[in-house]
Amino acid sequence: MISCASLLALTACGGEEDAAPAAAGTTTPATSAPADSSAPAAEAKSDKEICEAAQKLANENTEAIVKAAMAGEPAPDEIKKLLTDMSTKLTELTANGSPDSAVVTGLKTINTEIDKAAAAADPLSAMGGPASLEAGKDVTTGCQKVGVTVSF
Repeated sequence: MISCASLLALTACGGEEDAAPAAAGTTTPATSAPADSSAPAAEAKSDKEICEAAQKLANENTEAIVKAAMAGEPAPDEIKKLLTDMSTKLTELTANGSPDSAVVTGLKTINTEIDKAAAAADPLSAMGGPASLEAGKDVTTGCQKVGVTVSF
């Protein structure tokens, strides 16, 4: 259950900046050229790439939780930090995945559950709920379809 709950975190964020319209009567010449974006569009990630990276993240997070547990009862704040870090990484990972993908949808559900666990007073007890387990099955199945074995 720890592996499933510690798996992912993601919330794709995006924002649009509103440009203020130019004031009438301004002496600055207007330009008809479109604004140049300094950031290139991110390349879409395949389910296979997402599955491979998600499994790596899950392994790393599980190792960190086990390491913390081996040192004694991990403090809730330590677990919250691990979960928050995982959530951030999952968000970044799934941001360029297909919104129609069962893998991406499952990871987003798992991420929501990770965020809930991170916000709980006892994050370890809050991990591994039914929604997370069901999403883990969906991710596992989706990743198997692209030839990647995962443990969610």
